Amino acid sequence: QGNVYGQYVTKITGNILFHSVPYTKRDASSLEYWEYDKLGTAASLGCVRLKVEDAKWIYNNCANGTKVEFYSSDNPGPLGKPTSKKISSYPDYLRNWDPTDPNSNNPWHNYKEENNDKNKTKNEVANETNENTKNEVKNETKDKTKNEITNETKDNAKNEVKNEINNQAKNEVKNEINNQAKNEVNNKIENKVQNKLENKVTDKK
Repeated sequence: QGNVYGQYVTKITGNILFHSVPYTKRDASSLEYWEYDKLGTAASLGCVRLKVEDAKWIYNNCANGTKVEFYSSDNPGPLGKPTSKKISSYPDYLRNWDPTDPNSNNPWHNYKEENNDKNKTKNEVANETNENTKNEVKNETKDKTKNEITNETKDNAKNEVKNEINNQAKNEVKNEINNQAKNEVNNKIENKVQNKLENKVTDKK
């Protein structure tokens, strides 16, 4: 579609597919590298774009009828959210290829990563650092918020239990006082009745 091509295409349903990042030609050295840098974000028309190695694994290992589940959650699961190399800042001969493509002509196979540090500009390094810092702050903020909510919930629960215990204790004390008061009143009434009876008996005698 749109005169682009993909490697290791596996149909999910309808026109929704698993496939590599698009190529401008039927040629593994014509990768849309600017699209490759978008891996992990919503960038397609509905398909699931993958690194070549991942698209190839699905293509070779998932038989027809394999169930695919889509879900939306902040929790990426036990394996974490996949990551991929950002390649737009690399020389053309490299960035026109998917770094994970097993093709024997792929120049990434013979490239030593440390050489690329010289090719990065100060701005790229600064931007990358800022992005990492932002992510760290976001994650730290989320963790703090979760902990605060957890602690607040625990404190509320403790206070509710304390209040319930206090109320129970107050009610028990009130009941005990009321019972004692009732008993005292009953005893006084019984004593008065008994005294009157005794006086009447004495008068008769």
